[in-house]
Amino acid sequence: MKRVTKVLRAMASTIGLLALQSPAIAQDYPNRAITIVCPFGPGTAIDIIGRQLAQHMTATLGQSVIVDNRAGATGNIATDYVAKAKPDGYTIYITSTSIILNQIVSAPGYNLQRDFAPIALSGVLPYALAVPSSLPAQNVQELVAMAKAKPGKLNYVGYVGGVPQFLGEMLNRAADINIAMVPYKSTTDAASDFASGRVEVLWTPVPSSLPFASNKQGRVLGVTGSKRATILPDVPTLKEAGYPDLTVEVGYWFLAPAGTPKPVVEKLGSAIKAGLRDDKVWAALAQQGVEKKEGGPEETGAYLAGEIKKWDAIVKQSAPATR
Repeated sequence: MKRVTKVLRAMASTIGLLALQSPAIAQDYPNRAITIVCPFGPGTAIDIIGRQLAQHMTATLGQSVIVDNRAGATGNIATDYVAKAKPDGYTIYITSTSIILNQIVSAPGYNLQRDFAPIALSGVLPYALAVPSSLPAQNVQELVAMAKAKPGKLNYVGYVGGVPQFLGEMLNRAADINIAMVPYKSTTDAASDFASGRVEVLWTPVPSSLPFASNKQGRVLGVTGSKRATILPDVPTLKEAGYPDLTVEVGYWFLAPAGTPKPVVEKLGSAIKAGLRDDKVWAALAQQGVEKKEGGPEETGAYLAGEIKKWDAIVKQSAPATR
């Protein structure tokens, strides 16, 4: 009994010491450079968001904030690296919905809710449904009619386990059609085949669809999301076209390794929120098609939980081959 009492006293003492240290940690933080790890290469939407906010965070926090691109294994290399990093607030992670799909589809070993502490939301990006100019469909309804008239004859660009695959399957189920997925490893090859009309349907982030429209190589028939994309105000949503389930978006948010002190997490979250509310930063992100979505640690944790639940249901409804 005495031994148990000693252990309990020691635990209470440790907890009290940590409570006293937390304000000091936050006050001293940061005293050196912070690294934002990005799971994909330079020029991607997630990289652009990270760099825009890193620049503003540098001014806000008074220390350099740099972006480290650790691409590979569909984002798993970066995710695993940050999960194992020291939880001191100097290595953080900007990530997206694709990492949720990795967790659900391939069971990579990490758990986004167990191994990370949510910091802040940083925006969402809707997807565009596009067709090449050679295809006569002028809207979603005409595309669906074509697919019904030629079951199994139309194809769409997909990446196994990626967002486009599941969007394609969702439309197939909702419209009772069969547009087959053509799996691609390279976005360059996919873009070339789409522009030439060798594949008829492309699901791609809204900004990636703009070059096809401007070059008259394709047209955007609809966008996902609950409202029209700011940079494509004349294009209806899939919900407007009669498919209310196709309102999914790709979210972007920041995480820290689990165990990062709460005051540090809150300080980082405040710096990110300040960046999102800066007119210059937001104008740059809006040009990339990013839609506003902000929130601190609690909102980010709730959003992440909701997205995991939603995408788990979407994957379970898809073909068994995707799991």
